[in-house]
Amino acid sequence: MNRYPEPVRATLADQLVEHLVTAIARGDHPPDSRLPPEDKLSELADVSRLTVREAIKVLRHKGVVRVEQGRGTFVNPPSRWAPLDPALLAARTATVHEAGELAKKLTEARRLVEIGVAELAAERRSMADLREMERRLGAMYAALDDVEAFTEADIAFHDALMSAADNSFVSALFEPLATLLREVRRETSIEREAREAAIGWHAKILDAVRSGSRVQARRAMEGHMDDTARVLERVIGTGGPHLSPSV
Repeated sequence: MNRYPEPVRATLADQLVEHLVTAIARGDHPPDSRLPPEDKLSELADVSRLTVREAIKVLRHKGVVRVEQGRGTFVNPPSRWAPLDPALLAARTATVHEAGELAKKLTEARRLVEIGVAELAAERRSMADLREMERRLGAMYAALDDVEAFTEADIAFHDALMSAADNSFVSALFEPLATLLREVRRETSIEREAREAAIGWHAKILDAVRSGSRVQARRAMEGHMDDTARVLERVIGTGGPHLSPSV
């Protein structure tokens, strides 16, 4: 019997990458500032200069820094960072401002994608898809007084909708963002009133998909996304969202 390979442990370069990303996100090295030179980073991190070079190479690939010939290594603004990198997302959500901006942009992306998903689902849904969506909607009703369980049921409903759309590429688009999506949905489901409204919109989406009408499905999802954006703005206005650094 073949043995499974040993788990890959984080290298010193990976650890240095994590340390530098955290420091940059914290504001120790603002956008367009120059990082300490290679020898200084080597001394501060107690690693070899080769390890520093490897770490800088990774950060360049992720878009976190740029190397200007003869001048040094400079920090890029977060807008240039790899948008789907889970580690970078985790670092950026460490501040309330960044968390709010990311949540807004993610909700915008959801709107663009999920409206189309609803239209496809209305055309392609099977009876099994409809039953699964009904089951997930029932779980949302049952979890009305439990934010965590409600969030999971909400996510499961949208997963069932994506399954009904029958396009694996669409599903893959949000895979790197699964944890952040869950966190944002939990934050927009804190208020009972918001949960009740969400159930209403999900019921409309299900009815529209069941009818087979792309137009009705589009309108129902547009309404749901508009309502979600309004709730998120309210959350941001009260000092949120409070996203976990482990995102």
